[in-house]
Amino acid sequence: MTEIETKKLGRPYKIDKWLPALEAVLEIHDIVFLTDEELVFLVNQTLDDKDQIDSRTFENWKAGRFHSNDETGKKFMNCIQMASIREKQSLSKRLLNADEKNWTRFAWVLERKFSEFNLKHISENINRNEQQTTIMITTGNDAQRLLIDNIINTEFEEITSLRNEKSNDNTLDDEYDF
Repeated sequence: MTEIETKKLGRPYKIDKWLPALEAVLEIHDIVFLTDEELVFLVNQTLDDKDQIDSRTFENWKAGRFHSNDETGKKFMNCIQMASIREKQSLSKRLLNADEKNWTRFAWVLERKFSEFNLKHISENINRNEQQTTIMITTGNDAQRLLIDNIINTEFEEITSLRNEKSNDNTLDDEYDF
């Protein structure tokens, strides 16, 4: 059974009719401030009821859940990628052309719409990766506390290896000489 026959047996494959409608909507509308649900709504408004899709279907397509050999699915992914690029370009132009007082609103949208611009998220991840381990040491007396303080606060040279080469006379049985 060929792929076309398989499609005829199941539910109609709506991406073939939905993709041209999506392309048309993307040409007409500035979608920077639209959610995926709103984009699906706009596209569905241009189609017959039988060709409309649910937001979950759109999410599945956007996640790449379609047949790997499907050319229409690949075109859909390219269309979504181009829409994302146009959104970034539009916000970037607005940000760069904004006056000194109003640039922050476009930066805010850019930061929330695209995770790569989310500085708070980036800094949180960096800080999370750079957390230091804290060790609590309890001492029994002042002499022990002083010893621990001296060890912690003294700068040491890094020693790369404690291993001594064996002497030629083979008198040392141990590999380490302390």
